[in-house]
Amino acid sequence: MGGIAALICAISFALVMLAFAIVILKLARTMTITNGILNDIRKEAVPLLGKFETTMDHINDEMGYVDGILESGQKLTERINSMTKALQKVVTSPLVRILSLGVGVQKALGGSSEKEGDRAEAGED
Repeated sequence: MGGIAALICAISFALVMLAFAIVILKLARTMTITNGILNDIRKEAVPLLGKFETTMDHINDEMGYVDGILESGQKLTERINSMTKALQKVVTSPLVRILSLGVGVQKALGGSSEKEGDRAEAGED
């Protein structure tokens, strides 16, 4: 009886070891496939990262050009603003003087005729 029990134990142990070996082989195959996928990803990712870096460098260069254009536009706007202010002073000052002179002349001419009209009305009453 002891021999049969030992034989059953040995067969059971052999079956467990066989199952364990199958699991190990499948795990090794899965790891091999995973390593292949990771290698493919690495082969594709490294050049993509290089292209991305080149693209970012190009974008940074273009942004530098855009900054220069914006600075030039700002300077041009400031110059136009100062020219507009200067032109406004040049035009407004004589225009105000001419209008003031016109109003003064009108008051002077209108004021004397109003006084004469007031006198004529006062004399008639």
